[in-house]
Amino acid sequence: MEVILIAKELADMVIESGARSLAVVGTAKNVGKTVAMNYLVSELSAKGLAVGLVSSGRDGETVDSFTGEPKPGVIPPAGAWIATAEGVLGESGTCLEITDVLERAGIFGRLVIGRVVDSVPVELVGPRSARELSSVVRKLIAFGADIVLVDGALDRRAAASPQVTDATVLATGAAAESNLKSLADRLNFLVWLLSRPEPENRFVKDLARKAMDRDVVCFIDSCLNKPVIRPTRYPTVLGNEDEVLEEAENAVAVAVPGAVNQVFLSKVRSWVDDTGFSVIARDPVSIFVDKDPGVNLYVAERLRLLAVTVNPMCYMGISYDSRQMVSAIGSRLRSAGYPLPVFDVVSGEKSVKGVSEVAMG
Repeated sequence: MEVILIAKELADMVIESGARSLAVVGTAKNVGKTVAMNYLVSELSAKGLAVGLVSSGRDGETVDSFTGEPKPGVIPPAGAWIATAEGVLGESGTCLEITDVLERAGIFGRLVIGRVVDSVPVELVGPRSARELSSVVRKLIAFGADIVLVDGALDRRAAASPQVTDATVLATGAAAESNLKSLADRLNFLVWLLSRPEPENRFVKDLARKAMDRDVVCFIDSCLNKPVIRPTRYPTVLGNEDEVLEEAENAVAVAVPGAVNQVFLSKVRSWVDDTGFSVIARDPVSIFVDKDPGVNLYVAERLRLLAVTVNPMCYMGISYDSRQMVSAIGSRLRSAGYPLPVFDVVSGEKSVKGVSEVAMG
């Protein structure tokens, strides 16, 4: 009963968010991402919603290519919509009513979109780029999906981009870290990163969004107390860190349309004297850092984090007590100002206020 209630509670949370698309992103391999997604698919379908499924890479294999361990399959119910490559359909293709075939072919063939006629395990292969993934999500919704779940991971983070999905659920587990405190700290940093806010100044926020459309690095200057955009000739800061910052002058912020990495942010900290100077990325998934850079870091478009799911077991023999794991992560996030609900959809443990509890029947 507890497990069923937890899955329903997580599904209700997704529905109440109003999201039409949701990224389920694993923080590492074998952290229970597919299990969490299957629970969501089952509960959302049970509530009468037509679910759409697509991957930002490859998911649903029966055997892990890295560990050789068996993996849980992706099992869409009858009536669900899926997008995958024709080359991995195999026998499952007979249980799919294909409605569209995209012309551009990848290494596993063309991408096909179809409706599931009979529930069988499927392998999901989808596009990695945010632009293509966003297009597929929109197609699935247009064909009839009430909500689309995008299977993602940190190494293919396009799934969580606000340009692709409306909200995100993070999946973590024992496979991510051999020490529970380290795991909680690591997840806390990731939540901090993915929760980067938009600029507080509404004029700067509006200009940052306009700057992103120019596809070049732009400074935002304060001119008679009214910010203005000053474009540079650089499409990226990567490899151009010093050249870009030499043009900073008296800017209040720099808007970066591409990747923002640790090297650039470290140079910002050294180059710019004004502690009020800000770096504005397109969105949180465009930021590639492994620690707090110590500079004002904003995004032009925020990402919505709804919850965290955990898997206390690991193929390497590492395991945590589910209640302790849920409580440790929930408490760590809450103490840092990110009170996200934490669920173990298998055991039924949850932490909504940083304190572990089991769902009551």
